Amino acid sequence: MNSKEEICNLALSRLGDMGSCENIDNPSKQTEIVCAKWYDVSRKTALRQLMPSFAKKRRRWALDASYEPAFGYEYAYMYHHDCLKVIGVGNLYEQRNDYAIEDGHILINEKFEDGLPVRFIYDEKDISKFTDDFVSCFSWFLAKDICQELKENPQTLQMIESLLPQKIMEFCSVDSQENKPIRISRSSLMARRAGMVPFSRKA
Repeated sequence: MNSKEEICNLALSRLGDMGSCENIDNPSKQTEIVCAKWYDVSRKTALRQLMPSFAKKRRRWALDASYEPAFGYEYAYMYHHDCLKVIGVGNLYEQRNDYAIEDGHILINEKFEDGLPVRFIYDEKDISKFTDDFVSCFSWFLAKDICQELKENPQTLQMIESLLPQKIMEFCSVDSQENKPIRISRSSLMARRAGMVPFSRKA
């Protein structure tokens, strides 16, 4: 099973001979201190961008009756603290886009008695849930974030930044094969506004 330290050591290996990490919960060495600083930031970034299947969840979010949108929408539902990215509202085939995410809420013009059905990327911390290909790609995100502080070599950072898009595409290609494709027409403009270009993914 992978551990946080093993993922950090993979990231360090991307930078060359940079030493190792034995404990980032109680860091003592410089490599451990830097990896501990960036680990959660890089993990959340990787989850948000890669949207792996193991981090996708469905939940009903509660109505916030005390919050009244000033205009445009009638109802506000509380945004969950463990949500990194909303994928959609309702079932995938419904393709709802009549909502807005603002001020810690999802605003919408429909009231759901049982709560708003939301599909989202969960802030997954349990490494036992991580797939090997996610760990590999995550280590590239982490390597990019720790590079400047440890390596102090702009060429290494440029190399990692040039490789990362390809690593993301490779991961997304494999991960998307687990889900049955659904034929949905999307405009490139909507994909760009959703922040899904150049790596547009199915929800």
